[in-house]
Amino acid sequence: MYVDEDCHTLDDVAACAAIAHGINIKLAKCGSLREAMRMIAVARAHGMRVMCGCMIETTLGIAAAAHFSPLLDDADLDGAALLSDDPFTGPAIPNGQVTLSDAPGLGVRRQIGRAHV
Repeated sequence: MYVDEDCHTLDDVAACAAIAHGINIKLAKCGSLREAMRMIAVARAHGMRVMCGCMIETTLGIAAAAHFSPLLDDADLDGAALLSDDPFTGPAIPNGQVTLSDAPGLGVRRQIGRAHV
């Protein structure tokens, strides 16, 4: 069993170890890639499984989480696929396999002609 909404930051991980087998990190809620990496390290020190989930996020948010997916046991990064008007392109997830872009940075590009960010 993964703890989801009760595990937002590093301070929550140890308490979750007593009640669950793993944590579900949501990058948009934990605050940063650095905090997510710390959470992964502490969860592993407690022998926990780690997954990353998302909310309805653009490809920009999904790309950031996808970059630490090799450190995860499970990933649920389909938030951008649920958008009808994603202003970004980047990592693809064909057949459930995360494929990172080789573009610089997070590998995300703003789609031309989009009025919003």
